[in-house]
Amino acid sequence: MRPSGPELDLSQCDREPIHLLGGIQSYGVLLAFRGPERILDVVSANAQALLGHPPEALLGQPAARVLPAEVLAQWELLAARGSVRVVLPAGAYRALLHESDGLSVLELEPAELQPDMEETALERVRQLVSPLAGVKGTQALLQTVAETVRALTGFDRVMVYRFDADWHGEVLAESKREGVDGFLGMHFPATDIPVQARALYARNPLRLIADARALPVPLLPPVLKPLGRPLDLSGSALRSVSPVHLEYLRNMGVGASFSLSLLKDGVLWGLIACHHMAPLHVTYERRRACEVLTQLLALQLSAEERAAEASEDSRRAALLGQLATALGDGGTLGDILEKERARVLALAEASGAALLLGEKPLLVGRTPGAEEVEALAAWLATQSFQTSFYTERLGALYPPLAARADVAAGVLAVRLAPASTRLAIWFRPEVARTLTWAGDPRKPAQPEPGHQRLHPRGSFQAWEETVRDTSLPWKRADLGAAEGFRGALIGVVLRQATELSRLSQALSRSNAELDAFGHTVAHDLKEPLRGIRQYAAFVLEDHGAALGTEGRSHVEALDWLAQRSGDMLDGLFEYSRAGRVDLAWGEVDMQALVDKVLRTLSARLTESQVAVRLPRRLPTVWCDEVRIAQVWANLLSNAAKYQEGSERWVEVGFYGPGEPRPEAAGRSPSAPVFYVRDSGIGISAPFHEAIFEMFRRLHPTKAYGGGTGVGLAIARRLVQLHGGALWVDSAPKQGATFYFTLGRGPG
Repeated sequence: MRPSGPELDLSQCDREPIHLLGGIQSYGVLLAFRGPERILDVVSANAQALLGHPPEALLGQPAARVLPAEVLAQWELLAARGSVRVVLPAGAYRALLHESDGLSVLELEPAELQPDMEETALERVRQLVSPLAGVKGTQALLQTVAETVRALTGFDRVMVYRFDADWHGEVLAESKREGVDGFLGMHFPATDIPVQARALYARNPLRLIADARALPVPLLPPVLKPLGRPLDLSGSALRSVSPVHLEYLRNMGVGASFSLSLLKDGVLWGLIACHHMAPLHVTYERRRACEVLTQLLALQLSAEERAAEASEDSRRAALLGQLATALGDGGTLGDILEKERARVLALAEASGAALLLGEKPLLVGRTPGAEEVEALAAWLATQSFQTSFYTERLGALYPPLAARADVAAGVLAVRLAPASTRLAIWFRPEVARTLTWAGDPRKPAQPEPGHQRLHPRGSFQAWEETVRDTSLPWKRADLGAAEGFRGALIGVVLRQATELSRLSQALSRSNAELDAFGHTVAHDLKEPLRGIRQYAAFVLEDHGAALGTEGRSHVEALDWLAQRSGDMLDGLFEYSRAGRVDLAWGEVDMQALVDKVLRTLSARLTESQVAVRLPRRLPTVWCDEVRIAQVWANLLSNAAKYQEGSERWVEVGFYGPGEPRPEAAGRSPSAPVFYVRDSGIGISAPFHEAIFEMFRRLHPTKAYGGGTGVGLAIARRLVQLHGGALWVDSAPKQGATFYFTLGRGPG
């Protein structure tokens, strides 16, 4: 089946070994010599016209028998300079020398007729560079250079284009002959210049294709035996051209091309691309003059960009300083953000921002909703990046916000610690724009019938594409400002942590003092209460008959109140002690523990006619056996107490790790979750928390066997000491279920 365009493997262009094509362009001759003896190992098939002998006869010969005396005489100078001008019987030639695959590669190509052309060309560059230094602004600079290169080389069209982050190019300046198609403002897809071609552009900044219609001249031998491949021509000026690229040029109507790499800090920034509608050879001298001009342009561009970056950095630093001052002045982050919202947004040139510092997100400007931002933060926490993350197409990476391009087409996020959900996030909305491509970039190649060979696109007519769901790109200054704000936020968080630590220590001291106070009060007040009860007993025993019914009733009430006060003090004593105990952690068989507690409560359970259910054996866990026995006792006695129907029961059980559990049991993610369920009178929802308060009873004092209202408070406190939680699920007349967990143990 014939594959469609998108099904083709377009990466085969990236894999094409364009430096190992085994041929050169026909306007020159190539010879490669081995060792100090300079034995000819490789020669181009067109050598006879220049050297007077067939290439096969030259192979294996020393240089002295191959090269004209003019070249041999200047070999040392050639080796030192890389190029010399020589005059051969066929005319003036430029000899170029470089090393490749351990061979000395000599290239001979036609030179200017005037011997001083190199100096003339460089002088012309000097004259053109002088006004260049006075040009202000990148655009004017590039336009001046385009016109200068065209004047120096004679090409029909000279374009200067810059690579985008995805390596597609945009034509920023153009100089052309009247009647020639123009491409100013158009974009060229990244596939026009494959990866390995870009690498060669960075390594060898000049590339001349003198005749796009000429056939390449093969090298002899085609393969270097020791290496099993053709000679590496990466450094060759005569290197032949990929058939795909030649077809590309022919489809554009181009007969010759010349490109100059624009390198900024060693990285390919853009290209100066020169096109001629007919074959055109540009001599080495003129190419060198263009190279000098290009290097000067690169320096000027770097200076322009550095000046612009310095100005932008200064503006962002001022904003950051003002924000840092505001954060340092104190107040809540919410108030600061609201007051400084304009600066927070201007810092990253965003339309919305969110801060997530462990609580609900603080939002300013135009952002997704709070829950959407929390979900985005959770997703970002799973992404692999150190401190900052940014994209102009969030919807392509994070589909839940794909429909929110109106506020979040692009995001820039910095997190305060690795894998943390503490983030500062800036949002940018979609900016729809139209790109004009030089031909349809979606179909950069078509298959050839019967096989998979790629062909370049045949049309370079303007093709418009509307780009949606994309924000403006984040710039270096945006990232730097965001990183700076991250540092300021870390300072705020550390200050808050210090304040929380101070408050925690103060609270701990207060709790200890309260515990000691409760213990003292409980202990000291019990003694007079015991005295009151003794005297009440004495009065009843010695004077009961004289008191009469009413008098005895008053004394008995006094005794009951003293007893109740004593019980409440016992509860207070127990509660305060629970706050000071050191747990004795150990491995405890919870089934054996519950059995033991049930035996101590058996009389009360029998009296209340309450049956005990144990669906399955309880597990062994780590806890303080004595304290958890107290918890079970409180919960079971409570469950037995508040029963009034004919069918009375209490069930003890648990939910293990991964086991299905009722919704109410899912309040804590820990496992196991133990429970005590009863068929009692139940508790209304408004009182589900109140029942755990000290001395809180929901019924009259003497109803359901009385009680002090301390047991559940103590049980919860003991569970919390274990790092767990205790809660209830209940409804009136539907019984109650008390759940508790025990945290992660002593570790």
